[in-house]
Amino acid sequence: MENQREQLLELRKQVAQLNDEEKKLRELYLQQLAKGEIQGPPTGLSIIDQPGLQFMQPEDIMNVPETKNVYQELYDNNKDHMHQVALMYFGAKITFKTFFANIDKTAQSLVANGVKKGDFVTICSALTPEVLYTFYALAKIGAVANMMSPFFDKDQMVERIGECNSKMAIVMDKFYEPMHDTFKKSGIEKLVVLPSLNSSILGLAAKKPKIDEANNETYWNGFVKEGKNTPVPETVAYEEQMPMALVYSSGSTGASKGILLTHDSFENSVHAYPRCAVKINRGDIYYQIIPPWFSTGISTSAHLPLSYGGTLFMDPRFDKKVFVGNNLKLNPAGTIASISLFQGFLDEELLKKGSLSNLNVTFQGGEKMQMKDKIAIEEVFRKYNSNARLMNGYGQCECGAGITTQTMNTPSNTSVGIPIPGVRVGIFDENNNEVDYDVRGEIYVDTPCGMKEYYSNPKATKEYFYYDEAGVKWSKTGDIGVIHPNGELEVLGRAIDYSVINGKKLFNFDIEDSILKLDFVQNCDVITNNNGELAAHIILRSGFENGDLNQYCRAIQEIIYEDNADLDYVPCNFKFRKEFPIKQFSKRDTAAMASETEGFIFMDKNYLNENRKLV
Repeated sequence: MENQREQLLELRKQVAQLNDEEKKLRELYLQQLAKGEIQGPPTGLSIIDQPGLQFMQPEDIMNVPETKNVYQELYDNNKDHMHQVALMYFGAKITFKTFFANIDKTAQSLVANGVKKGDFVTICSALTPEVLYTFYALAKIGAVANMMSPFFDKDQMVERIGECNSKMAIVMDKFYEPMHDTFKKSGIEKLVVLPSLNSSILGLAAKKPKIDEANNETYWNGFVKEGKNTPVPETVAYEEQMPMALVYSSGSTGASKGILLTHDSFENSVHAYPRCAVKINRGDIYYQIIPPWFSTGISTSAHLPLSYGGTLFMDPRFDKKVFVGNNLKLNPAGTIASISLFQGFLDEELLKKGSLSNLNVTFQGGEKMQMKDKIAIEEVFRKYNSNARLMNGYGQCECGAGITTQTMNTPSNTSVGIPIPGVRVGIFDENNNEVDYDVRGEIYVDTPCGMKEYYSNPKATKEYFYYDEAGVKWSKTGDIGVIHPNGELEVLGRAIDYSVINGKKLFNFDIEDSILKLDFVQNCDVITNNNGELAAHIILRSGFENGDLNQYCRAIQEIIYEDNADLDYVPCNFKFRKEFPIKQFSKRDTAAMASETEGFIFMDKNYLNENRKLV
C-alpha cells in the first residue's frame, strides 16, 4: 500500500503539469469512472477514488456551465421570464421585471455616490428585497458587498470596516441606533437607513427612526432617488477571482477574519447543486430564512434558487411558530434552516391546517441533528403529504458555503453526504498525509467555491491553506471527520473542541454524542470549566422538565461510560438550563459557561467502578 501511495503521489505531480488537452483526457476518465466503465480495487484514498461519483449521473458530473458575473448569471437565466414572481416579502410580490429594474436603480445610486469597481459597501441587515437589489447591483458594477452581522463585536467591526476602507453602509432600521456610533467610528461617510418593511404592503405605515440627514444619512427611498439622473451602468465583465462579498468568521479561535468570496465562489456553487440531484424548478417557491451575513444565506438559499427561476419567499423572523406556520400556509418546494427550527414540526400546538405536498428539497445544517428528531420530523412531513427527506449538508464560509450534500440517493442518514461536483474531500492526519477510509482526521477540501483569502490577513491565509506536492490548494477546515468507502462524509466535530483530563486529550463531541442518545436530552454542550473539570450543560426535552435531575445525571454518566469504558470521559458536574448563552454571530458563549459556578449538580462517578461490568 505504501508503494502504491508513492506512485499515486507522483501521478498527482504529473497531473498538476498536464496541458489543456491532457486535462480533457482526465475528464474523460472521470466520466468513464462514473459510468462504471473503469473498475479496479480502491486505493483507500478518497481524493483518488472519488467514490461519491457513484451517486451522480455522468452527464451531471461533466456538464460544467461557464462561470459568469453573478449578476449576469441571474439576468441571463431569467430575462425571458420577466412576469414571473421573483420575491415574496410580507405580502408583496415582486416580479423579475421589477427586480431587475430595482437592481438598476440601486446601481445608479451607488455610482452617483462614487462607488466603483473594487470598492466595498457595508450591508448590515436581515435579508430584504433591498439587500438583494444592493448585492446584485454591486455585482453588476464590480464592487464588493461587505456583509456585517449586527451582532458582531463592535470594536472588531470598526477594524474590519476600516480594513476594506468602506465609505458607505446600508443598515436596517432596527439596527440603526445600536450601530450608529460604530459606523461613524469606522469611517463610514454615507449611511443609508433601510426600513425593514420598505418593500412590504405595510411599508408606508411603518415607523422610521430619526436620522441625521445633515451628516449624509438618508432613508433607502431617498438614496434610490439620488441616482435618477445617472445612466444605468453596464455589467462589468467576468474576471477570474474577482471579489464579490466579504463575510466573517465567528472569532471562536481569536479575532474574527474577513472571508473574501469571489464571483467564482458563488457561481461554482450555484452550478454544482443541480448536478447532484438537488433540482430547482422555475416558479417553485423556496423559503429563505438564513441571514445574509452567513455565506449560506446569500449564496445557497438565495442566489441558487433565484438563478434557476425559483420564487424566493423571505421572512427573517427566527421563530419556530412563524417557520412552521409559513411552511404549512405557503407549501414551498424547499427550504434550508437549522434543526432547531425544523423541531417546531414536533410541537403539536404549532401544527395547523395546511399542506406540504410541494416540499421536496429540505436541508438542515449548522447543528447536529439527532436521528430521533429526523425520523419524527419526516413523519410529520408524511402527515402533510410530502415525501421529502430532511437532509444534511456541510460547509463553511471559507469554502463558499457548500462542501458536501446528501441527496435522495445517498443511503446514510447520519452523514453529511458526498462532495458537490467539482469538490474533493480528504481526511488528513497532523502531518498532512491522507488517511484511509473510516479513519478519523481533519477534513481538507479542494474546492472551486472557496474563498480567495482572509482579507488583509496573509498570515491567517497561509495557515488556512495547505499546498500539496502537486500544487493542489487544500482548505483546512478545522473539523474532524471520517469518509466511508462509499464516499459519504461524517463530520464529528471541531478539532479545537477537546478537553485534557489526567493528561489525556478527549474530544468533547464524543461525550456529547453519547448524551444525545438519551430520550430526555434535547441538546447538550460538554466543556472544561475553569477548574479543569468536565461539565455537561443539558437542555431537556419538553415533557421531561419535572423529572428527577439526579437520575438524569446518573443516566448520562452510565451511557458515557458504556460507550467509552473510561472514567475520564465521565463528567461529575451537570447544569440543566433552558438555553445556552449566546455571543456574537449567534454562537454559543462557551467561555461564559466555563466561568459559571452556580446552579450545578455534582454527581460522583466512582460508583461506576463498582457497578459496571466494563471494569
